[in-house]
Amino acid sequence: MTAFYAELVSDRLAVGRLALTGYGALPVAFGGGVNSVALVILLSNGGWRGPVLFADTGAEWPETYAYLAYFERVFLRPRGLELVRLGKEWRSDRVAREMDLLEYCRRRSIFPNPRRRWCTHQWKVEPLRNWCQAHGYRHADVLLGISADEAHRQRKARRPLVEHGITREDCARVIAGQGLALPRKSGCWFCPLQAEAQWRELYVVHPELFAQAVELEEAKGRKYGRRVFLRMRAGETLREFAARIELQGAFWPWQEHYDPSRSGWLR
Repeated sequence: MTAFYAELVSDRLAVGRLALTGYGALPVAFGGGVNSVALVILLSNGGWRGPVLFADTGAEWPETYAYLAYFERVFLRPRGLELVRLGKEWRSDRVAREMDLLEYCRRRSIFPNPRRRWCTHQWKVEPLRNWCQAHGYRHADVLLGISADEAHRQRKARRPLVEHGITREDCARVIAGQGLALPRKSGCWFCPLQAEAQWRELYVVHPELFAQAVELEEAKGRKYGRRVFLRMRAGETLREFAARIELQGAFWPWQEHYDPSRSGWLR
């Protein structure tokens, strides 16, 4: 964090006045998580009125969709901003234009590959690129909500938070300084890269979605005739994971130790 921001974040009212300037009306890639929400707030406070682009996989966490509606209602619209949802029509793949990510995986008895990241490319990157091309923007100029904690990511991209040394914790303070609720970590609810805490939350809070994830995993297992693991580096199936959670449930008050905006256990 720069000295300018460090001086202000100690006071909530001052945090609410923080602003970023110098980015014209460039579009923001908006995922609905802590970083991108804070980025839009900071840019808006500086007078920015660019497009807020949300590439919708159709498989985001239900809480994320709820937060999008909340943020649009209480922050974006009062400032003359609009959330632009990029759905099926902006995808490049012909089949992907006909269905959302979950159905795409079901049809093929597959699930997202955390190494190849084809889902991110087809459902997130390509829609943004196609929208930019159609509206006269360069995809390279899209503003990304990558915080200073993750400065190693996408070094060639436009990253205002990195440029100003703003961390994820700073982003949380910015959101709170506006009197807004914190969003959960954005992402699909069956992403293999989710932390165990998120899978536990899915099992407890959204058992119907967890059951669909089990179906995906088992369908791919039948397709290849072997055990497969949707959870990356888990070494156990989702059914085995659920059985373990059931055994632990009565003895582990997980809700007291978990913060969904951080995607992991509180320390």
